[in-house]
Amino acid sequence: MKTHAVLYTKPNCPACKMTTKWFDRLGYPYQNTYYGNADKSNSIDVSAEDQRKREWSQHKVERLKAKYHIQQLPLVKIVDDEGRLIEYWSGFRPNKINEYAK
Repeated sequence: MKTHAVLYTKPNCPACKMTTKWFDRLGYPYQNTYYGNADKSNSIDVSAEDQRKREWSQHKVERLKAKYHIQQLPLVKIVDDEGRLIEYWSGFRPNKINEYAK
């Protein structure tokens, strides 16, 4: 079964940057856009100047907290090519990334 990661990040987040760099280093595929739509980023920015982006971000944070019980970003979801969720975690977790990048 082929899998890839879906990332939810925020600007200026060291753990988010380290996570994407780790995925890049290992060559593991990931998306940081909404279902692969390049026009819709999964970057959450509750302090964005654009009011629509700020409101979307605030709403997204609340939904992610409720659904995944996370307290920090990045949120990493491992999904199969059919979009089924395999596993998720939050924060920079190189050990978890390594498990999937074998």
